[in-house]
Amino acid sequence: MSHTLSSKFVVALVMEVAYGHTVRSSDDNYVQIVRQASTAVSDVGSPAAKLVDFFPALKFLPSWMPGGSFQKEAARVRILVRKLLDMPYDMVKSALAAGTAVPSLTSSLLEQAITEGKLTDEEEEDIKGTAGVLFGAGTDTTVTTLSVFFLTMVLHPEVYKKVQEEMDRVVGHSRLPDFDDRDSLPYLECVLKEVYRWNVPVPLGVPHQLMQDDEYCGYHIPGDTMVFPNIWAMSQDPKFYPDPERFRPERFEEMDANTAELRDPWHIVFGFGRRICPGRRFADEAIWIAIANIVATLNICKARDAHGEDVTPPLAFSGEFTKYVTLILLVRVLI
Repeated sequence: MSHTLSSKFVVALVMEVAYGHTVRSSDDNYVQIVRQASTAVSDVGSPAAKLVDFFPALKFLPSWMPGGSFQKEAARVRILVRKLLDMPYDMVKSALAAGTAVPSLTSSLLEQAITEGKLTDEEEEDIKGTAGVLFGAGTDTTVTTLSVFFLTMVLHPEVYKKVQEEMDRVVGHSRLPDFDDRDSLPYLECVLKEVYRWNVPVPLGVPHQLMQDDEYCGYHIPGDTMVFPNIWAMSQDPKFYPDPERFRPERFEEMDANTAELRDPWHIVFGFGRRICPGRRFADEAIWIAIANIVATLNICKARDAHGEDVTPPLAFSGEFTKYVTLILLVRVLI
């Protein structure tokens, strides 16, 4: 349930921002393309999940040879990703020519390129890639974070009750929360930080390749080595987060301002260096406004089995993105 709702929200949001396209139903053609491409990419695996990532010469293996099956997978994914890049871009380009385009990332980049006389084939590919990366980098990670939020709130109803009490006290019942309320909802902020920390969406981050020899804590690392930042280990370090396996938002309330800033998981979950997520602020704001409105309008309960018994979601994680969390959402009746 939570994964389905979160996915719809995130895909609709990205389509609006990237292409100015409003998603009105789950049958939307562009939504279907996004789902197909995302599923195909997930099936292939995370970055550096294939042997060919470590031994590039394997890319020359014919698909029929042992170890060459990735060629067929790559060809299938390439077709879907190409559709994901081309179809919505062509829609915006046609709308721009007809004078009916609505503001979006793609229309803005297109207008700028046309005005400057730089709309070459290469520039068009860059624009397609810029818009398309919002899906590749932002969809599954954002959905995963929202799924973890739902999971933790099901498992810790006392936390959800406390954050709802803060919401009712600060925002009230006559309107929905907006971004201006963020600084006035400190406990909600602590909950979001703990969601980021407790189960980071990309445990090993994005692999980096060293440009030259380096040394770290006495270890010599040769140039061209592929290095994974172990974000999960950072977020579970008991020196910084006592009793790290426990979901406890109050840990951030108990820190002084400087310590809380230094240990804010926001600084690590979006990556590092030149490969840090360029959309991290957009993603963080999208997640915050989503959970703020969930807290304001919905109660979260455990699902029930055929016998009417509560079903406690299992704490079972893998190296992949978090999948489904089964639960019940009830609209709050506020007086």
